Amino acid sequence: MAYTRIHGIKTTLNKALDYIENPEKTEEQLLVSGYNVDPLSASIEYRMTAALAREIKGDYTKSGGADNLAYHMIQSFAPYDKITAEQAHELGKKWADEILQGKYEYVISTHVDKGHIHNHIIFNATSFYDYSKYDNYKVAAHLREVSDRLCAEQGLYVIEKPNLKKKSPTHYEWEQRKAGTSWKAQIQSIIDKVISETNDYESFKAALEKANVEVKEGKRISFKITGTGQERFCRGDRIGEDYSRERIIERLAEPKKKHREKVMPPKAAEQGAAAAPAATTPAATTPRERQPVFSSYDRKIEWQAQRTKLAATKELAAALLTIRQEDIQQESDFDIRVNSLLEKSSGVRSTMAELSGKNQQYKDAAKYLLAFREYLPIKQEAERQSPFTKKRFLSRYESELSAFDHAAAQLEKLGVNTNVDPDKVITLVKDQDGKISGLASALQEVTDRISSIRKAHELVESIKQEPKREQDKSRDKEQEI
Repeated sequence: MAYTRIHGIKTTLNKALDYIENPEKTEEQLLVSGYNVDPLSASIEYRMTAALAREIKGDYTKSGGADNLAYHMIQSFAPYDKITAEQAHELGKKWADEILQGKYEYVISTHVDKGHIHNHIIFNATSFYDYSKYDNYKVAAHLREVSDRLCAEQGLYVIEKPNLKKKSPTHYEWEQRKAGTSWKAQIQSIIDKVISETNDYESFKAALEKANVEVKEGKRISFKITGTGQERFCRGDRIGEDYSRERIIERLAEPKKKHREKVMPPKAAEQGAAAAPAATTPAATTPRERQPVFSSYDRKIEWQAQRTKLAATKELAAALLTIRQEDIQQESDFDIRVNSLLEKSSGVRSTMAELSGKNQQYKDAAKYLLAFREYLPIKQEAERQSPFTKKRFLSRYESELSAFDHAAAQLEKLGVNTNVDPDKVITLVKDQDGKISGLASALQEVTDRISSIRKAHELVESIKQEPKREQDKSRDKEQEI
């Protein structure tokens, strides 16, 4: 199985995409692909989609990711997993497709430059389907669950789930850290530095040995630093949650950050040591439904039987209501009504698909028209620059001019005149969205009717079988006599 992680991207979208698409890491970009987007223009497309979303739905004020431009998912496979880069890439696409449900543009790349294969997926925080923002609330467990299932289907190795519970240091450990003699803090600092300077797992271990840190491989990775009084190896997950084998592998796959030694400020340390846990008051409990008190077991059974009868009565009442509403006169009418509604639902689905296809074209046109209108003044100003100022101007507005050129090229490909007012197209998009939403409601109504008719039919069949069961019971009794 693979180790998974996700984090938001607020400002460094271009750098993140450049990193995951690096030809040296992706076999000259043979292991790079995109969903509903060209990887080479993904940054521009993501921003244009977000801009159109703001025009259609207004500014996003939802907490928890409103300012994220994109999200970065990482899927790291174990070094001993027998999986090719191509297989990992396809598995990563299946993973992304299931997580994102075809509603978000994404770029996926598979890196093979380190001791383990891993996937990077950067997807737009704004949906091109309904222009909603991606909800990242409690999604980490779902990412792991889906990835684990897909990996298990391929027969891949199972990586033990890391212990994410943070453990507070002991008083002795705190004193050692305060005095600057903690071997755990030294190991943490050395590992952090080595991770920032190495690119694969084997190089990581070799660098640690050069830094006088012994490594022992087993079910879990353990470390021992020489010359500090440490007598035994200590498991990585006991040194800290970022120092287990799985977490180290994942950190090696991440973009490198400048190493900084972890130093505990004395004042902060003293405050932390002196702080006592605040007294808590019992939380108010939600009143629960009172259960009846029974004088005997038979009364309890009687009460449960009454509840069962009540449930059966409700089912019968619902079935009778459906039969009357659907004007079912005889048993064959059940199938007639269901088949008629299935045909109707098929027609609604076909109409929705046709409208959605046309509306996607309108959305694409609106997206590029908005960008064309926004950056046209900059393009015109660039053309008016003198030979002495043009180079500086082009350098300053490189991203805006790139977006303009991309929008112009896409409009030409779509056959859309650049003079078309994007506001009129956006109005058309909103009207189409309203029609599609109405059809979706109608489809749900038809689906509910089909479900109700089928339940009523099943109940009728059950009632028809009841006399037969009684006859069978009587026959059995007669045979016994």
